[in-house]
Amino acid sequence: MSKYLFLLVSFTCFAIQENESPETVWAYSPKHFDCSPNEISVNGSVSIMFGENSFKELAIYREPDSTWLFLVVDSAPKEMKSLMSTSQLKATSLVSLTPETMGFRWEANGFNEILFTVPGKYTLYNSDNLESEMGGYKCDIVITRS
Repeated sequence: MSKYLFLLVSFTCFAIQENESPETVWAYSPKHFDCSPNEISVNGSVSIMFGENSFKELAIYREPDSTWLFLVVDSAPKEMKSLMSTSQLKATSLVSLTPETMGFRWEANGFNEILFTVPGKYTLYNSDNLESEMGGYKCDIVITRS
C-alpha cells in the first residue's frame, strides 16, 4: 500500500510541475509586427513591418504541411541562405517576402526551399531566440492558388 501511495504522490507532483511550466507567449501586435496584405497568391509578395521593438530572428510556419522554415537566426548553419543578418533584421523596419524567398528547414539534413509553395495559412514569428520559451510577435497570412 505504501508503494502505491508513493507512486501516486510522485505522479501527482510531476503532473502539477508539468502544468505549471510557462507557456510561450506569441503576441499579435500590428504596431510591432505586421504582415500586409494578409492574403496573397502563391506568386504574390507580402511586406513584414517591424516596430521599434523588433527582434533579431525570423521564421515562418507553413501550416498545410506542418513545416518550419527559418529566415534569420543567430548561429545559422553554413548551408542556410539567410534573408539577412540578425543585426540587419533588428535594425530594419520593412522586409518583403517574394515568390523567390527561401527559408531553411532545420532538420538532420536541412535544406533551403521556397516559402510560398502550398496554399493555406502561414504564420510568421519574430523573436530574439526562436528556439526558446522567450516568445515574441507573430502575424498570419493566407496563400491562395492564384
